[in-house]
Amino acid sequence: MSDIVLDENWDILVAGSDLTLTTDIDAIRQHLSQRLKTFYGEWFLNMEIGVPYFQQVLRKNPDPVVIDSIFKREIINTPGIVQLTDFNLDLDPATRVLTLFFSALCTEGEITFTEVIP
Repeated sequence: MSDIVLDENWDILVAGSDLTLTTDIDAIRQHLSQRLKTFYGEWFLNMEIGVPYFQQVLRKNPDPVVIDSIFKREIINTPGIVQLTDFNLDLDPATRVLTLFFSALCTEGEITFTEVIP
């Protein structure tokens, strides 16, 4: 697997006058991060992809079981991910911050991820 490298602002990274490519585990990590940050219906070419943040996650008193299943499904369905080995979702209702911690086996090794959502 390979992908165009995106910088910390999610802009395409250009070195000189060439695009920079990432491969293997870094490409899987970047793709996974993109999937977790895409809102359902956000991409005009396919309105069916993305995490249903407005519909299920960013609402008053969200169901933790539903939120767990949404993120687990998104992780498992990412190309290159073989198995989810560890998963923890920390939802702080006072600050309305959701932090996702997980480890997953992928075709290139193991990924450990910490992400503040969205």
